[in-house]
Amino acid sequence: MNQSSDRLAVPPDAICRMSARELHAAYAARELSPVEVLDAVLSRAEQVDPALSALYWRFDESARAAAVAAERRWLRGAPLGRLDGLPVTAKDNMDVPGAPTYLGSRTNLFTRRPTATDPLVAAFLDRGAVLFAKSTMVETGLFSGSFSALYGPVRNPWNLAKSAGGSTSGGAAATAARIGPVHLGTDGGGSLRSPAASCGCVALKATAHSGPFGHPPGDVPASSGVRGFLTRDADDQTFVLGEFGEPVTEPRPVEDLRVGYLPAPTADPGVGDVHPIVRAAVEAALDRLDGTVRLEEVPEPLFEGPMWEAAVTAAFAGVARSLDAGPPELAGRLHPVVGETVARARAAGSADRAGEEVRRLAAIHGRRLASAFERYDLLVLACNYYPSFDAELPWHDECALIEPLGYGWTSGACPHIGWADGGPPSVSVPCGLDPDGVPIGLLIAGRPGADADVLRAARRFEEVLTFTALF
Repeated sequence: MNQSSDRLAVPPDAICRMSARELHAAYAARELSPVEVLDAVLSRAEQVDPALSALYWRFDESARAAAVAAERRWLRGAPLGRLDGLPVTAKDNMDVPGAPTYLGSRTNLFTRRPTATDPLVAAFLDRGAVLFAKSTMVETGLFSGSFSALYGPVRNPWNLAKSAGGSTSGGAAATAARIGPVHLGTDGGGSLRSPAASCGCVALKATAHSGPFGHPPGDVPASSGVRGFLTRDADDQTFVLGEFGEPVTEPRPVEDLRVGYLPAPTADPGVGDVHPIVRAAVEAALDRLDGTVRLEEVPEPLFEGPMWEAAVTAAFAGVARSLDAGPPELAGRLHPVVGETVARARAAGSADRAGEEVRRLAAIHGRRLASAFERYDLLVLACNYYPSFDAELPWHDECALIEPLGYGWTSGACPHIGWADGGPPSVSVPCGLDPDGVPIGLLIAGRPGADADVLRAARRFEEVLTFTALF
């Protein structure tokens, strides 16, 4: 490590290109120090983040102390595990003492000054990870864009005019821009997978369970939301999960898996439509996978559009209820799109009634999914229905809108909320680029508990599709 004088220094740019597993191997071989890696990552953040707004809070002092401690453990040959010395960030909504939690909003409606650490962040810290920053998110976490009245739009590293996706916007942008290899976040309705698709990286929504990866606070009603993280490839997902004993099942050979393609997951006119640009990219990718898996088209849609309509109504009606309990001036500090949507949700009905509808539809979807997984081992579909859109906008301007909310929901959320009941695993992997040079993602979903099959398929798809990372 940095105490050794007989090795060549690794350039900072090369360090920032390394995966989590490569950093672990370099630590074990004493070719790199966690302190060197932290320095490279912080330098990278200084270089590129002013254009992205991926990070809003830095822990330089505590991160350096953690990196020094990790370096000493590696030099003693006593690391805490494969995460020891690994630089990570945590999403805005994941509490860390010493940093404010804002949920992307400049109102104080969501602001917390936490005294306890988010369970997943704590689990990473207990295993020696080096937390160096908090990452930004779309305001309230309930949109598939990356705007915020607090820290402005989070921009996509592939095209700075475009959105990074949401709601784990900053984590996805930082992953693509190589500001560290692993970025923690949450996902109930696509909040890890959707921005992963937009930024050309990988995110798994694991099978719903308790423990550090369990349900995050304040998630969509009836959602099997989880904590998770973004990486640049599927192997890093498997590598990090292995530290926690996940996935727990042995994967089957991909060639033995029956895969169903959902060209239009919902039958509702205008709602289940996948944009032609996205559909062409997904189907071109599936053509390249021909022979790799046993693939067939699913003849009937599985989901109903009202599921997401009810979920969004419930979520924003809940925000309206919180606003109503506070001083009147809070509403004026919301981003205009958020304020308008909250007002519409307030007029549309109560959060409780909408939540009941979500649970009713989730049960229906759960039965349909169970039936589909009797025939197929995996389901594949477009991760986001629409191609990239401007960073300042909340959704693609061609989106079908939820009424009366006027919410552009099919830009990202529809493929994700349908998996709510039962919590089956799904992962987003990049499969192409849109005409603006922004990635398009393929969603791979499996039976509850079949996380290993989903990740094995993601890895195999990466090998065949040979998607090239940005930097």
